[in-house]
Amino acid sequence: MKRKFLALFLTAAMALSVAACGSDDGGKADAPAASTAAAGEEAELPEAEEEEAPEVQEDIDPMEEALKNMESVTSMEMKMVMDMDMKVSAEGEEQTVESSTTMDMVWVNDPVKVKAEVAVEAAGQSTEMSVYGEMEEDGTYMMYIYDGTSWQSQTVGKADLGEFDARENMVASIGDGSAYTAEGTEQVDGANAYKYSYVMTGDEMKEAMLSSGALDSVTSLGIDSTQLDGMLDGLGEITTYVWIDEATLYPVKYQMDMTEVMDQLMVNLVEAMGEQAQGMTMNVPKLEVTMTCFNYNNVADFSVPEEAKAN
Repeated sequence: MKRKFLALFLTAAMALSVAACGSDDGGKADAPAASTAAAGEEAELPEAEEEEAPEVQEDIDPMEEALKNMESVTSMEMKMVMDMDMKVSAEGEEQTVESSTTMDMVWVNDPVKVKAEVAVEAAGQSTEMSVYGEMEEDGTYMMYIYDGTSWQSQTVGKADLGEFDARENMVASIGDGSAYTAEGTEQVDGANAYKYSYVMTGDEMKEAMLSSGALDSVTSLGIDSTQLDGMLDGLGEITTYVWIDEATLYPVKYQMDMTEVMDQLMVNLVEAMGEQAQGMTMNVPKLEVTMTCFNYNNVADFSVPEEAKAN
């Protein structure tokens, strides 16, 4: 049972990561790529100063203005939290795993630098990881990862840093914003914010998961491409929410509840496994994703730890 449970858990976690990190494109455009400094170009980080709120006009579209503002962001921070509970029963046993993944991201544009602190709590155990990435003077990109015991470093492509790019994560989640519906205002961290909602259809979710390859690992469970395609049918809809700060017109919060969709996906997965999953049931009582953004254009400078570069 433990082996089957682990495989199912990992499958769900990968599907979650796709949905949480930009698979929802608002039904429209791709995220704009972050610009980088030319090789050898000397870059200056913005001085820390209080962000001035733009003048708000009555006829503006807050969503449109927010996306325009994101194009010129030079640095920002994001906190992403993914809470997932899973329950599996088989062979007279039942096991429940409650997990929470927190990722604190710091992003600077010119030159590109990222920092992420990742903490995972699952089944009563905790793991932590640190990630740094930066563009070198010759234009190449380096990533440094601390797994809790040692540092590892490697040359990567710019796209590899995208997972920890706070701006790219938020913009990719919103898309061009045209599919969102205004729902008035709410308070976010004590400040007024415009609230928007968007309903992602089951077909859009299916397309996102298939194109990303997030579920490719289920082939190890004996599931072929036809079965995989069928697993993603009838998953239902997902409603996502975005809040835009009324004063600064920057996105400050994104939220998505994938509980029903992931619960159905696990039911479909167990069914597709056939005899090897006979007598097994699996449920996802909770799967929620929240991203909050702050410190726009006001990130304090940081450097890759010396011990990381020594490896």
